[in-house]
Amino acid sequence: MQEKKTTMQTNIDFPTYVFATVNPGRMTNVVAELKRNSQIDLIAPVTGRYDLVLRLKANTPQNVYQTVNQIREISDIRTTTTHTGFDGIQPVKKLESQMALGVSLLNVQHTSIENTIKQLSNIPGFVEACTVPGQFDIVALWQARTSEDIVKQSVEKVSNLEGIFHGETLLAYAPFFKA
Repeated sequence: MQEKKTTMQTNIDFPTYVFATVNPGRMTNVVAELKRNSQIDLIAPVTGRYDLVLRLKANTPQNVYQTVNQIREISDIRTTTTHTGFDGIQPVKKLESQMALGVSLLNVQHTSIENTIKQLSNIPGFVEACTVPGQFDIVALWQARTSEDIVKQSVEKVSNLEGIFHGETLLAYAPFFKA
């Protein structure tokens, strides 16, 4: 088996991820309002502890702050948690709107986060991963034909990687991508 060549990218702009909870029954309205924000390039209603995963375009800290405040001003958004990427592997493939999406939130033991991200990039369905400060060490995106395929082909392999001691994957059921 030929090993895929990947290199960590540093000193470039990485996206910011916003994880949000939404008032029950208000998801459609919130997503419609978020689609009007030009700084958001991914809107994904997900299963799990959050209701939405948003990816903001790489930008200055001031613009990220302004965008997050705009998101928080939407009346039906209850909570937000924001994580800005600092280094990692940017998309190895373009996100496909007709495919299922998974977002893994990973915690890594005292091993090299760079090494963990390189290991992630060798798993089928890998799209991107970056280190983030805060509650999680790594945010990784996956795509496959179905959510079940993401779990079988990708997520199950993540738990076997050296150094990962906790992870959860949020599965998107109707992701929206801006080109």
